[in-house]
Amino acid sequence: MKPVFCLLLFIAVTSAASGQNTPDTTATPRSRVLRFSETGTTEQDRAVLNIFVREEENGEPLLGATVLLTRQNPDQVHGKVSQWNGRCRLKVAPGAYTLRIQMTGIVTYEQKNLELDAGKQYEMELDMARLGRSVPSAKSQAAKNR
Repeated sequence: MKPVFCLLLFIAVTSAASGQNTPDTTATPRSRVLRFSETGTTEQDRAVLNIFVREEENGEPLLGATVLLTRQNPDQVHGKVSQWNGRCRLKVAPGAYTLRIQMTGIVTYEQKNLELDAGKQYEMELDMARLGRSVPSAKSQAAKNR
C-alpha cells in the first residue's frame, strides 16, 4: 500500500508543478486603459481630459459611468457621468490627480498620480470589465422588443 500512495503523491506533485489539471481560479476581470495620449492644446491655465469608456465584452459605449478626478492639494473633486456615446470631458487645473471610474455591475478602474499639464488636452480610452455574469445592454434589449 505504501508504494501506491507514494506513486499517487508523486503524480499529484508533478502535475501541480507542471500546471496541468489545476484550473486558474485567481483570474478576476479587470478594467483597463487601452489608450492614453496627449492630443492637442487648450487654455494655458487648464488641462482637458476626454474620456471614452466602453464595455469590454461587446465594445458598446457605457452610459452612466461615474468619472471622478480627485486632487489632494488643494483638495478638489471633479466629476462627470459618461453620456450615451460613452464619452465625458473634464476641464481642470493642472496637477496630479487620482482617476476613478465606477458603475454598478462594472469593475472599478482607479489610477493614482495621473499628471495633467497646463495647456494640454488628453484622450483616454478604457475597456470596462463586467462583474460576474453579463447583463444585456439597453441597445440589445431594444432590438429584441421590436
